[in-house]
Amino acid sequence: MGLILLALIGLPAFFLPLPVWASVLLSGLTLAALVFLVAAGLSLIFGLMDVINFAHGTLFMLGAYLGWTVYQNPRLLLNVAPLFLALGAGIRFGRILSGRMPMPRALSGFGMVGFGAMAFWNHNLGKLVAFGSTVPGGAIPTPLAQEPLGLVFARMAAMTVAGLCGGWGMERTRSGDYSRSWGVPAGLLLLGVLMLSGREPIERWILESPADLRFLLAIWAGALAGGALGAWMEATLIRPLYARPIYQVLLTLGLSYVGTELVRVVWGPGNYAPLPRPSLFAAPCLASSVGEWLRQGCASFNVLGRPFPTYRLLIIGVGVAMWAGIGLLLRWTRIGIAVRAAVEDREMVEALGIPVRRLFTGVFAMGSALAALGGVVATPFLGLSPAMGLEFLLQAFIAVIIGGMGHYGGAAVGAFLVGLARAFGDYLVTVGITLPGLTEAIRFSPAIARASTVLLMAVILLLRPSGLFGQKTG
Repeated sequence: MGLILLALIGLPAFFLPLPVWASVLLSGLTLAALVFLVAAGLSLIFGLMDVINFAHGTLFMLGAYLGWTVYQNPRLLLNVAPLFLALGAGIRFGRILSGRMPMPRALSGFGMVGFGAMAFWNHNLGKLVAFGSTVPGGAIPTPLAQEPLGLVFARMAAMTVAGLCGGWGMERTRSGDYSRSWGVPAGLLLLGVLMLSGREPIERWILESPADLRFLLAIWAGALAGGALGAWMEATLIRPLYARPIYQVLLTLGLSYVGTELVRVVWGPGNYAPLPRPSLFAAPCLASSVGEWLRQGCASFNVLGRPFPTYRLLIIGVGVAMWAGIGLLLRWTRIGIAVRAAVEDREMVEALGIPVRRLFTGVFAMGSALAALGGVVATPFLGLSPAMGLEFLLQAFIAVIIGGMGHYGGAAVGAFLVGLARAFGDYLVTVGITLPGLTEAIRFSPAIARASTVLLMAVILLLRPSGLFGQKTG
């Protein structure tokens, strides 16, 4: 590992001026932080549950789009989210009934599909999406874009029945005493009703709020939605397939394509411009010290004579904070100890009265929330694209493989190496490198930058087939 770090960090320092080297290094750390937010969830989920989740990049992408929607176009979320809250409430109601009087699965499936189609019949999402002036065809005012409350409540009722049918036909779990769980679905329904009833004042409050508060709301909403979606995926789709790894792969791979097409249907196939940066990172000035940056909110920071965007420093800080926070959670809290113990001996942990299934669902939700959080944080830096999920999924898988499948610390080291390799690869392509005795810089093909992380993975696997921190098998 030391030789690899020397090659990625030390060798470029001999050929690059120190300010350039520091700037490229920070760029690599920025990418590494974003890759880690995806790779951390992948590593946790695989290490604890042996699930390879190919839909994890889709959660990164959906988090970005949902965060953008909260910031720029809250009416879309306020009119659509209640329908999915009703679906979740219906599924929970159905699970309660399934423990008392099972429903045939065929009838359950037909009911869920039929009432779900009824809920979205002739639902024009295009009007809700047509918010900003850059939308093709022009923006549509909110009063004209929204359906009447009565119609939306009818759609919400249909989604509740769809969820009821789906949950009713699900197999009852071993801990399936749902007699005291009525409060959860009732709360979801109440939240949906409140969102619909106050959709216009809530929209005005969000759009009139300071930009920094809207950005925090976007982060919170994106991470919460990603965690909820991950918990739903684990509890309803992946849990029945724990003993069938190939089916897990096929299912999550299919979900990744479904998520990408869903984004194209709802938000369109085009790219979106980056979100405005918070005020602490937006002022057109160059800070030469941390105090000056905090006082003036400069967009750039002087790093050895070269400007570096301060928002990228925030991304690096978020990545480091998440790495430290989750590491402390897993190592020093009772929840973390229970999780690690359940991995080693699940039956013994269950015998102690710890609900292992809920514990694993929580871990899956936490990993999904991390990916969605990364998507929101990346939006002011990268913008939005339907392809961003697949791109970061590939980089995250490379990081996890480099670090060792299922090793949390290895995922962090792998993300660090992937970020550095890609940053220095991009520099060799765009600027090139001047070797001693040459007058012109040598520039490499753009394919080298794209393949740099794959080449790094190949070299590491040749030296250590199980990854840097992976356990040898056999």
